[in-house]
Amino acid sequence: MKDAFRPPALGPWMTLQNLSFPEKHLCLEPHMFVHAQGNVAYDRELGAYRVAQDAVVKFDTYFNALSIAKWHRSCTLQGLWLGLIGLGRVEVTVLHALTGTYHEVLVSTVVDLTLTDEIRLDLSHYTDNEALGLITFEVRAIAPNASLKAARYMTQAQPNPDLRLAIVITTFCRETQVQATALRLAQYLDRAEFGAQMDCLIIDNADSAQIAPHPKIRRFANANLGGAGGFTRGLLQATAEGFSHVLFMDDDAASPTEALHRTFAFLALAKDDRAAIAGALIHTTQRALMAENGAVFDHKCRPQFRGTDLRHFDALFQMEQKSALARPPKLYGGWWFFAFPVAHARTYPFPFFVRGDDVNFSLANDFAITTLNGVVAFGESFVDKETPLTWYLDLRSHMVHHLVLPKMATSPFGLIAIGLAFVRRNIVKFQYETIEAVLLAWGDVLKGPDYFATHPDAAPARAAIKVLTKAEVWQPLTNFHLDQREGFLGTNKIVRRLFYPFSLNGHALPFFGRWGAKRVIPAAERGSSDAVWGAVQLTFLNVAGEKAYVTRCNTPRAVWLLVRVLGLSLRTLVQHGRLRALYRRRFPQIATPDYWRKALGLPPST
Repeated sequence: MKDAFRPPALGPWMTLQNLSFPEKHLCLEPHMFVHAQGNVAYDRELGAYRVAQDAVVKFDTYFNALSIAKWHRSCTLQGLWLGLIGLGRVEVTVLHALTGTYHEVLVSTVVDLTLTDEIRLDLSHYTDNEALGLITFEVRAIAPNASLKAARYMTQAQPNPDLRLAIVITTFCRETQVQATALRLAQYLDRAEFGAQMDCLIIDNADSAQIAPHPKIRRFANANLGGAGGFTRGLLQATAEGFSHVLFMDDDAASPTEALHRTFAFLALAKDDRAAIAGALIHTTQRALMAENGAVFDHKCRPQFRGTDLRHFDALFQMEQKSALARPPKLYGGWWFFAFPVAHARTYPFPFFVRGDDVNFSLANDFAITTLNGVVAFGESFVDKETPLTWYLDLRSHMVHHLVLPKMATSPFGLIAIGLAFVRRNIVKFQYETIEAVLLAWGDVLKGPDYFATHPDAAPARAAIKVLTKAEVWQPLTNFHLDQREGFLGTNKIVRRLFYPFSLNGHALPFFGRWGAKRVIPAAERGSSDAVWGAVQLTFLNVAGEKAYVTRCNTPRAVWLLVRVLGLSLRTLVQHGRLRALYRRRFPQIATPDYWRKALGLPPST
């Protein structure tokens, strides 16, 4: 059975997902794409896998397995086929993984691949199994010099012809990154199967980017009200232009373009009109480990499947199976890649500036969020991005979520506990400037929702934090002496963990400055309390190891900060009921198109 490989977009065949290949600037980890036995190599110039005789290339990987459990349960499929393009005589085996170790064979056949005709294998009988797991395939070369240039899973279901997707990108003073993104997207949209139904709207909060003209890509100058203001400006524009769906995406677009295809295809076939796609996050320092495959917010952000080693099929299977079977009620999607239906975005973002806007938006709206393997963004670790300002912004949003959203309701003691947790995580690291920012955030939340509405640019807080931040800022490593010494109780982390927390890491111990340790903390341990117990001085390194800052124990300063914490806690206890009622009353009035049009200086809706 042979047909042209690229049918018309609205023809009888619809591609669910295409074979993904390593991309130089995204991911070159081979086991994220293939597992090979024998002589198999990716030919970048040819854009194909070369497979020596008797070698086997397996596509049971993060980027190339089909998570059929998710597609089958959430989408309307009419049959399932695997299409192949390549050269040479090969044996193709298609497997249905029902557990991490047990696979049933759907198809096993010998075919002659060509570059002009697509071989199509019928997999529609996958429905014989109730446990729907993952579908994978492997190719064994029978003749010398075989190659596989393209493959795709497809169906004969017709996509929603009315689906139009606006890719919204917010940028601020990152001209090089957003220009490269615009060029990459222009090249993709020119040839994409669904390119006619996608546009890209670039929201430029600095009005500084020069974007090459393209009919599918447009730039809009915007007031700098942070990510919340930028993405909301894009949502307003997309709504006005009649787009059915919007995809929020980072300005460096560090996602495979295939992720755009899979997202569009899933939404176009979704049974539930609330369907949304949350892209995963992988850090550029660990490109084979999952950082976040969706996240749950409950008093704090809880990334799902963090640390999953995506090079191993069993780990991949467990992640995909668990995320297919359960959709946590407090699941949210990060705005590095989040696609959603405009019709169900009834509550607009709250003016947080940045940090927490994506959490609030997901939880305030009734989206049916799904993650898909291969739909991912590669981003920098958050370690280097932690500053007193980000801690300020994080605590504001954490508290506001619990004040405005009924599903997040907590007691006054629960709200106080959130603030105390932020203070504790920093006081044991002697990050007093960060605590100053945290207390500023706490006080701003107690001012009520109109403080946010009046200051969507967070300008007063940003100015105040800039003034107070002197020590906790990255400086060249050459500015510091990397003094290290082990203090009382030495290197035994378990003993230190039992002894030091009761004194808030030495703050309550006499003469601690004389016998406490001095340590250098690498970026990977910056968030670890175990690394700092028993230290009187800490030198924190950034991810690249070329910058640092130093903090030291200062008991009088810590005591004064704790006195202020007590005062804020008492105010929260007294004001909680009135404050929560005020936030819930004003939130539906602030998180609206009308508020944002006024804040962004746009004409009112007609």
